[in-house]
Amino acid sequence: MFLIRLFRFLTGYILFSGSGGFPERFLNLCSQNGISIWDAKSTDGALQAKTNLAGYKKIRLPAKRSGMKIRMVRKCGLPFLLQPYRKRKGILVGILLSAAVLTLLNATVWTISVEGNENFTEEQILDLAESYGIRPGAFKKNIDIKAIREDIKSTVDGINWFSINMNGCHVSLRVSETQGKNEIIDRQTPCNIVSDVDGEVLKLDAYEGTAALQPGSAVTKGDLLIGGVIEKSDGSASFVHARGTAIIRTNRTATSEIPYELPCTVIQEEDIRRSVMLFGIEIPLGLAPAGNTVRSQRACLQYKNTVLPLGIRSEISSYLAEQNLTLSGDAATLLCGFSLFMQEKIIMQNAETESKTISLKQDKNGVCGEIRYINHQKTGIEQFFTVEAE
Repeated sequence: MFLIRLFRFLTGYILFSGSGGFPERFLNLCSQNGISIWDAKSTDGALQAKTNLAGYKKIRLPAKRSGMKIRMVRKCGLPFLLQPYRKRKGILVGILLSAAVLTLLNATVWTISVEGNENFTEEQILDLAESYGIRPGAFKKNIDIKAIREDIKSTVDGINWFSINMNGCHVSLRVSETQGKNEIIDRQTPCNIVSDVDGEVLKLDAYEGTAALQPGSAVTKGDLLIGGVIEKSDGSASFVHARGTAIIRTNRTATSEIPYELPCTVIQEEDIRRSVMLFGIEIPLGLAPAGNTVRSQRACLQYKNTVLPLGIRSEISSYLAEQNLTLSGDAATLLCGFSLFMQEKIIMQNAETESKTISLKQDKNGVCGEIRYINHQKTGIEQFFTVEAE
């Protein structure tokens, strides 16, 4: 029913009224002559109905034969609405251009979102997608989703699964990153386990192979901990892939020296050029900035939670200069502590602290810091060897 009403509105129709005579005969004559009449009703003793443009031209004869007088009440539909503007060509051109622009915009990508990335930044994923033609302003029909997905999975390290979903003019990129390389562990090639630190053996458990040291023994970097050679009672030997756990007491030291006069790089001046971003096209509003370093910032229009492909991109050029920064005693101490903390993160890998001693000293030149650790460190690295057959 809706489609019928829409068709009648687009083609136009006439609302008319008829008085006197015999309305029933009039309707029968219109039906016999193929004249379309609808919404017929009696209003104040007169017949009121609707017909199309061709039907209104033919109802004069049935009206005359049935003794009725026909009068047009109103012209309805799109053709009569546009009739006052038929001489204004600009309106027609504007309507056609609007339809063309809407069709073009509906066929392009407006916005792109990234989900599931952890190791990769959003900018890296967007740059990767752009290298395959997925960017604001790109035509959706030119994006081969299946081919791009398979190519990224097979060529980009660190990505286990990559999906591209289109919802209207929005493209959603979902990334599943690999949690680590699936390394094949070699359990067959003979090897020894040696120490990679200096210290005292606290615990040594050999799962495969022969323990070379006893708890309490001193050890230096490169010394044998677990041997891959097992001597049998008959004097022969077998070679295995040594496995085990070694805990070594180690002495480690972290040091840091922060002078009060610290050389640094400062920004003396900045130059900014802005560009208008419109569906992937950038229109610069000035000359390219010059400077030691250039960074960019983007600000896009947003409707609710949707970022639109319209905005401003700012290129900020910085002029850098080298100069000495004078630190206060508290600032130098804080910076020294931060440096020691960053070293501690490396020292404490695979280790537990038995004790540590912290010392900070200030003199006329700066702040010196030192931390001495006694750690229980899990150690042992594989050292492969070959066996020559006799």
